[in-house]
Amino acid sequence: MIHRLYEQLLEFRIDRRRLPGCVTVVLSSGDLNDRGLSKLGDLLAWSLELGLASLVLYVNDDDRELARKIAELLDGAPADIRLHTSQGETHLGAGGGIKMIVSLGYGGKREVTEAFRKLLGDVEAGRLSPEDIDAKSIEGHLRFSQKPDLVIRAGGKRLSDFMIWQAAYSELYFTDVNWSALRKIDFLRAIRDWQRRDRRFGR
Repeated sequence: MIHRLYEQLLEFRIDRRRLPGCVTVVLSSGDLNDRGLSKLGDLLAWSLELGLASLVLYVNDDDRELARKIAELLDGAPADIRLHTSQGETHLGAGGGIKMIVSLGYGGKREVTEAFRKLLGDVEAGRLSPEDIDAKSIEGHLRFSQKPDLVIRAGGKRLSDFMIWQAAYSELYFTDVNWSALRKIDFLRAIRDWQRRDRRFGR
């Protein structure tokens, strides 16, 4: 009862007019067991209720069986969902207001490396001058265009290299609660903490 009242209080205190544009959740390969897998659906539901526009999840394990289970779980969900693996991109979901990305094993170092490889190809083909390579052109060749306002790491103290370019000025939130035990109240705390911060964007 007390837990539910506190959850309602948090929901009331969150300013719906000032939500993070994109929330990224970083998971480890051991997080998505059966219970952890179902938590993906919970997180999507919480994000929809809150009115988030974009949600990104990263797991550092590119496992085909895991990809299949995630596709089965999220296919038909009320969201625009894209699942990224080493095999490519799969479009899931029934569409909706929130855009959701799930990335399996596609880390930031690989993403930036591939972006530079594409830029070098453009230079060799004469489509781009070396002097024209800047932050904007690099970003234009990255797989993920989102720039997370908030990066949540559940049950750990380390981040991965995921979206290392895009998350340069993201706010980081670490919770001691393991992913499989994450509650809506824990997610709301992260959002509320973000709203209380004075973002400086590297300044």
